[in-house]
Amino acid sequence: MPETTETTRFNRSPNEVFALLSDFSRLAEWDPMFESSRRLDSGELGVGSRFHVVGSIMGSEVELELEVVEYQPPHRIVLNGTGDGLQTTEDLTVSAVEEGAEVTYHSAFETDKPDVLDAATKPGFVLVGKSAMRGMDDWIID
Repeated sequence: MPETTETTRFNRSPNEVFALLSDFSRLAEWDPMFESSRRLDSGELGVGSRFHVVGSIMGSEVELELEVVEYQPPHRIVLNGTGDGLQTTEDLTVSAVEEGAEVTYHSAFETDKPDVLDAATKPGFVLVGKSAMRGMDDWIID
């Protein structure tokens, strides 16, 4: 299963960072892999909340439905996603540090598409996580 883990820090409170990042309807604003993202339900964000995202993985367009399976504000959100032959887990953890907040982002996926899996198992998949973190850094700092 291809996976990546990246960590970054922000000079903002953990509450503020978690509020921004846990709303996956804004995923396309900070993760350049995704072209669009929107919430599929309404009400307070929590376990069971669902999002529709469209993006590109290693040159193949994918549509996923992400569902929140763990929600512990302001510290952790875990989403499972399915669609286009992919299954993904997105895990964001926010911790308090002296200068603000530290975010650890872990992403893993499985697929029944051998061409996508072959491309993803190459070192290039690590760039997916690094690209998301650069986007997150730029978006939150702005």
